[in-house]
Amino acid sequence: MPLFHEGLPDSPPKVVVSGSIAVELDWTMAAAWRAEFKRDHAVLGKAYEESPELGDRVRSFWLPGEVTSCGGSIELMILAHHGGLLFSLDAEELLGRLEELCATAPTDLRLASETPEDRRALLVRLSKLRSSAEARRAYVRLVKDVWSAVASDWERDGRLAVTTSLAARRELQHRGSSWREVANTDMHCDQGRMNELVAAAGPADTIAIVPAYFAHLGSLVDLPGTVLIGVRADRSAAQARARTELLARRLKTISDPTRLAMLVALGSSPLTVSELASHFSLAQPTVSNHVKVLREAGLVSAGENGDRRKLVVQPDVLSDLLEHLETMFQLRERQPAS
Repeated sequence: MPLFHEGLPDSPPKVVVSGSIAVELDWTMAAAWRAEFKRDHAVLGKAYEESPELGDRVRSFWLPGEVTSCGGSIELMILAHHGGLLFSLDAEELLGRLEELCATAPTDLRLASETPEDRRALLVRLSKLRSSAEARRAYVRLVKDVWSAVASDWERDGRLAVTTSLAARRELQHRGSSWREVANTDMHCDQGRMNELVAAAGPADTIAIVPAYFAHLGSLVDLPGTVLIGVRADRSAAQARARTELLARRLKTISDPTRLAMLVALGSSPLTVSELASHFSLAQPTVSNHVKVLREAGLVSAGENGDRRKLVVQPDVLSDLLEHLETMFQLRERQPAS
């Protein structure tokens, strides 16, 4: 999966700008092999840190002669393309059909974007999946487990990042921008190979520009009738939304007057649940439920020193909450009304 830099020459094929769950899965699987991918994307780093055995399964699934140099799973794009699902963002649909697609996988592909070694490895993978029901079942289980590790983050942040990126790129396309401007990337790859693939594409072929949330860099994949140019989706909108959702959750937490009063009391001095119950004349189970909500929002925690039964306010979290509110409403810059 070569990486690329700069724009691309104009060409007659149609240009499609679309997301692809197969591309997202490829990057997610590749992160099991590449430490820099996990460092670059907190979601991927967290997924494999919390489930180290999952990374082991990804790295050990293919035999040495079946491993690609990039560590990716380009066969997922091949299979999705084979099933007409390359431009789908429906993970459930692709995963639901994956075993069926493996059973009919194409095994004679040009794959001109790949090195000879990687092409051989990919064709061996496809042949293995096509011929072995056991391999298909194990492969589908693995891909489903990998996706499960990141699915909630994808639905919360990733889908927004991709749809935002798609809207921006499609707007450029609507304005008549060249497809090199629509791709709008500064990633690296074998420029000569990319130019050759584009030049060889005909009017009936497709140049697919695919922003991906989990992408570390850009990618170039030669598929039948399609040259896929993977680019990194802008994550800023998703990150902003995630931050706003966290703020909303914390504000909702302290919108309850009892919890807010408890937070104020804990700001004065650390207290145990029993002491809070006595202070507010409440049943201990009721206080415990309020404390649970405060802790889940990150507003209070157990004391680090002395009696760990004591609850303490997290000043950094409160400062961040106040700073975020000030930034959102530009309170620091707003001038007094005259």
